[in-house]
Amino acid sequence: MKQKVSILIRAAVSIGLIVLLLYIMRGKYGQIIAALQRTDAALFAAAFAAYLAALTLASLRLMLIIRAQDIPLLFRESLSLTFIGYFFNNFLPTSIGGDVVKAYYVSHKKAHERTTSYTAVFVDRAIGLATMVFMAFCAILFAGDAVVDPSIRRMIYVITAVSAAGIFFLAHKGFAKKFSFLLVPLRPIEKSLRKIYHAINRYRHHPWLIIQSLIISVISQVLYFFSIGFTALSIGSHISVGEILLRMPIVSMISLLPSINGLGVREGSTMLLFGPIIGKENAFAVSILILAILFIVSIIGGAIYMLSPQFKVRLNEITT
Repeated sequence: MKQKVSILIRAAVSIGLIVLLLYIMRGKYGQIIAALQRTDAALFAAAFAAYLAALTLASLRLMLIIRAQDIPLLFRESLSLTFIGYFFNNFLPTSIGGDVVKAYYVSHKKAHERTTSYTAVFVDRAIGLATMVFMAFCAILFAGDAVVDPSIRRMIYVITAVSAAGIFFLAHKGFAKKFSFLLVPLRPIEKSLRKIYHAINRYRHHPWLIIQSLIISVISQVLYFFSIGFTALSIGSHISVGEILLRMPIVSMISLLPSINGLGVREGSTMLLFGPIIGKENAFAVSILILAILFIVSIIGGAIYMLSPQFKVRLNEITT
């Protein structure tokens, strides 16, 4: 029941924001269509290639983190699971998200290691989010008051503080023990929670892996940001590298708000932050092209899922 309510809330947020954006852009549909019609195919292909490069690096990070738990995972499997994850996130907006799909498949790679596999996928996502938070925080520090609304600035400061506290909590057992009293109402699942915590905490013994993962995450994010730049160029709009590096981390952070995989939130924040630079209609067109890239990646993921027996057989267990 809670899962259904969560899905309905996220769907309502996405649909509501899309309707609001369409209302705000009323009277500019012609300009948006004109911008989309002049899309340069070569530059859009470059944007897609940059996005694929970012996705490939993220897959490499996932493979390294899972292997650190002595779970055998080939790079091609990690890359395929990343594509499949996009398919589940974008075309199947249910409680079965991309991370659940990755973890479930990986859990079958090594017997009796389901908790470890789910933990590894969680750590991979956490490192990606931590990188995003750090980049957004740095962007805010260098951003002028005209770049972002004060409420957004405060939100990112709060998220950064909470993220730092969460990392400290997960990395220091002594500090975490001070909060063990919180487990009292959770007796039925206390053992599982402790097992998950210890599995996450073990990563502190792999400092080089964490450093590698953070470097990969930063490069992956930068490639994603360059994809945005190429997308803007494809419709004849120019956004400087500095502006992209300053504003895109903030867009990425805002896109984490509850929705169907960022739908509506991502487009709205893109228009809000890049509209003053290239015009609202062009910024809206850019957000549509970004959405198109996501859908293409999702279609590829769907094809991989349907044509790969090793994935389809395993994952059918959680989709039926």
